[in-house]
Amino acid sequence: MNATQHLSSLGLSMAQCRSYIAANLDKPVTLYYAAKQHKIDSQMLAEIVQVQFPGVNATQVEAFFSQHGLNGKDLNAATLNPTPIVQSWQGDSPIKSLFTLNKNVGILSNESMRAAVLKKVDLEQYKNTFSTLHIPGAADGVLSTADLGFSQIGSIAATWQNIESLYYGTMIKMLRNITISEVPELNNFAMNNLSALMAEDPEVVSQFKALMLDLYIDPPTVFDRSAMSDFEIAQSVQSGLATAVPLVGVEPNQNLFTGIF
Repeated sequence: MNATQHLSSLGLSMAQCRSYIAANLDKPVTLYYAAKQHKIDSQMLAEIVQVQFPGVNATQVEAFFSQHGLNGKDLNAATLNPTPIVQSWQGDSPIKSLFTLNKNVGILSNESMRAAVLKKVDLEQYKNTFSTLHIPGAADGVLSTADLGFSQIGSIAATWQNIESLYYGTMIKMLRNITISEVPELNNFAMNNLSALMAEDPEVVSQFKALMLDLYIDPPTVFDRSAMSDFEIAQSVQSGLATAVPLVGVEPNQNLFTGIF
């Protein structure tokens, strides 16, 4: 944010601020604390006084206050107005390429899936399960691609309905990607390495996770079709969600996607 924008947010103009500085130039303490109070950093101050002092920069502004026994570096932009760290919601997910809104119809539509799950859980619990309360960046009502951590669906309104659609769409896509040939491959690996998996051997667990990731990411082909029908997918997602709904929200900052993706 530049000086003009920041001053505007305070209801001030560049000219007003410039006049105030000129009138109090012999009172650096007054200027220093006024700048700190209103978070007008040294770069902004340099922009404001460019007319009176052409070429002045933030470092020189900070030095001016330091020469008068004040900590000029406290007015540095990085200190006074640090850039907030934006933590994307699912940016580190290994399957973020699969995230998608649910555009399926029939038994896999949002409406059909919701109706089936609501036969087993409370409506308010269900809605809270998809709450955007703990999703970084949702407070302004919009989840941007930066907030989400992936770009394929663009920015979306921060509503529980959109998170619901995102959950169903992604889960359905994941399960559809499981193909006929991959199921026995995964089962054989699990059976052949059962003891190591139970002992949580790091190398074997890593291999198993890699197989699982391929299972979900690689799409079916005409030669290796999806192993599950739409009915089976619907039943699987509905059953898993009905079990998860009562558990979501038990821990602070928890949401349905925590620990799943």
